[in-house]
Amino acid sequence: MKKVRYEEMLPHEIIGRRKKFPAAFIGLGGLEWHGEHLAVGNDALKAEKLCELAAEKTGGFAFPTLWYGEPRITRLIEVKYEDTRSHMKFKKHKFSEKYRGYKKSPEEQIKFYKELLFHTLVQMNSLEMKAVCLLCGHYPLHEWASEVAEEFNSIFSDTQVFAGIEFHYPKKSKCVGGDHAAKWETSYLWYLRPDCVDMSIFLNRKKEKLVGVFGDDPRKEASVEVGRKACDLIVKGMALKAAELLEKAN
Repeated sequence: MKKVRYEEMLPHEIIGRRKKFPAAFIGLGGLEWHGEHLAVGNDALKAEKLCELAAEKTGGFAFPTLWYGEPRITRLIEVKYEDTRSHMKFKKHKFSEKYRGYKKSPEEQIKFYKELLFHTLVQMNSLEMKAVCLLCGHYPLHEWASEVAEEFNSIFSDTQVFAGIEFHYPKKSKCVGGDHAAKWETSYLWYLRPDCVDMSIFLNRKKEKLVGVFGDDPRKEASVEVGRKACDLIVKGMALKAAELLEKAN
């Protein structure tokens, strides 16, 4: 596999590749509970690998994944559910008490994240990327990323952006779906990063209630093959979207 990560390339490698397909693929994720069987970095890990595969397929670039910046006091499993906090052995506290010296409200933190995304896109423009595909591994990020993409596209005509969750890229199919740490996310990571999945944790626990898992039971429905079929369709969809964006850029 040739280099696809922008940060690992030498200048002449970048220039040669950029002439053929000046498209950037960027994963967006974070750190969040994804069951006992998946790495907490699941969202960013799956997005990162899919971006690398898309870059390999198209001749474009996989840029560094954005792990940080999103609010950690809203739309996260550890915030919503006490049982996940208990499993992680997090101390009980209210955000305003523990971080009373931190002045940003949830709304201000969202604003900050959107500004960070916009600045990232400006950087892509400065690097002469004509197309940018943002892959939102953490689903709540899509709302903010799509708003930023729309604003950016209205200002910059020479770089066009699309923000989507993995199942937004391919045509609608029963072979691609989304959930939280259940059939789909487990299958994706099992195929993409098997070193970050451990299904043996559930041995002799087939009927036990799963904590922080929402969707079809991964113990019964997830598999590497399900992940492979879905990821192949996602990568093809990302390649087509990047080509579409390149045609729009001027």
